[in-house]
Amino acid sequence: MDSAAAGLLAAVVGVGGTLGSAWLTQRRGDVSRREEWERLEGTRRAEIAAQLAESGRGARTAAYTEFNAAARHYLATLNDHSHVLRIGYDPQESLAAVEAARVDYRRRHAEAQMIVPDVVLTEVKRVDSDLNSVYGVLARLTRGTTREGDDIEGVRDAIRKGWQDLSGLRTAMREDLGVTRPSAD
Repeated sequence: MDSAAAGLLAAVVGVGGTLGSAWLTQRRGDVSRREEWERLEGTRRAEIAAQLAESGRGARTAAYTEFNAAARHYLATLNDHSHVLRIGYDPQESLAAVEAARVDYRRRHAEAQMIVPDVVLTEVKRVDSDLNSVYGVLARLTRGTTREGDDIEGVRDAIRKGWQDLSGLRTAMREDLGVTRPSAD
């Protein structure tokens, strides 16, 4: 090979190397930019997920607070009504208070059904069953349409159980919100 050909070959290799190097540098820059964009996008998605989780937690907190208050008020009015029936006073005034508390409770219960997780919904159902049972017996006692086993002492026992189940519900709600740790049952 003569020196002209060797020079030309060296020039071609040099230009090829320079162009190849520029192309590889550009390619690596593109990969770096894409990786950085994917990291930023992942961070953005994580922030959005955290915001959604926090807003969901806030909605559950509000629903739990309202449901807990409504259920406790409803059970308290049922308790008051049972005292009125036991003592023998006219039940109309206390029955009106029970009905008002029941309407509020049922609205809060419907809201809770749509927002609470299954583990808490199990406790909500237990409380709802307790309250409906007590209400049914008290309604029959008030109207004088009792069934076998309907008596005021049975109502008093059911109300005590209702308070216990409300405490269990409150615990489940607090655990779901992360306020307390789950019990080691």
